[in-house]
Amino acid sequence: MGRARKVKSTEVVTRESKARPRLRALMHFGIGAALLGLLWIGHGVSRKYVAERTAVAEPPEVVLLNRPAWMNDALAGRIIESVKPGTRGRSALDSDLLKEVAHVLAAEPWVKEVRRVRRQFGEEANRAGVLEIDVEFRIPTALVESDNAFWMVDAEGVKLPERFTADEVGRVSLTADQSLQLRMITGVAQRAPAAGAVWRGDDLRAGLDLAKLLYDKPFAQDIALIDVSNFSARQNPDAAQIVLHTRHNTEIRWGRPINARDFFVEVEPVKKLEYLARIHERFGRVDANYPWIDVRFDRVIYPAEAESRQASTRE
Repeated sequence: MGRARKVKSTEVVTRESKARPRLRALMHFGIGAALLGLLWIGHGVSRKYVAERTAVAEPPEVVLLNRPAWMNDALAGRIIESVKPGTRGRSALDSDLLKEVAHVLAAEPWVKEVRRVRRQFGEEANRAGVLEIDVEFRIPTALVESDNAFWMVDAEGVKLPERFTADEVGRVSLTADQSLQLRMITGVAQRAPAAGAVWRGDDLRAGLDLAKLLYDKPFAQDIALIDVSNFSARQNPDAAQIVLHTRHNTEIRWGRPINARDFFVEVEPVKKLEYLARIHERFGRVDANYPWIDVRFDRVIYPAEAESRQASTRE
């Protein structure tokens, strides 16, 4: 009987010895979890405290990185001011601030793509810091007329917000040294859409394509306006579909859009460009000093020749 009790006592002691390490592990785990919880709560409280302490009334300085050379101060200032209201009184640690600024920029018609928005703090910066904006801007390609006004449009046909009257368009299309920087396009059928929307119409697309083709041609400095009012011969089947107007109040009868494929009717666009380059080299003006010239066919037609043809036809 005594032996049996001794064995039983040994079994109880062994179970208790095995249970103690488990209990200690559970206690350590519980204490660790509690400490982590307290640290997390403390971090949240301290972050809130710092955020409240670092919130400032004045907005951060806004800087446009890679600002295009063509962008004037007025336009740059308007874009900068558009993002400032949402930055006032915001903490430097506010993670939503940059997202909100990026959202505002994405809705700006002048912005094609938002690359990056970040907030910088330096030794010399104020408490609000500097908000750096890196975006790709839309480049104005032409000034398109609609409802007695001219609107800037980019190469993709997106209408930009800036509106100009006929009296104002001269100073916009020319640089300070009177070089041509933006051509006008007139005669489009569809009215101007809202800013930031694509201006639809094959006639406008034809005008923009031609504006891009003429962009870097030295002889094309004389050509100020592209008239597409007779696009697809909608007004006169015998007249040129596209007419170029020069700064000398003369015209060049260009003809079909550059993406037309029926070159058996007119010569190719590259041939027309060769005509204009030779004329400019010879006369110093792309219109050869005539009221109009016609470059649609296998040789350039001038007014005197056209009058002679008309006279022989009447006879």
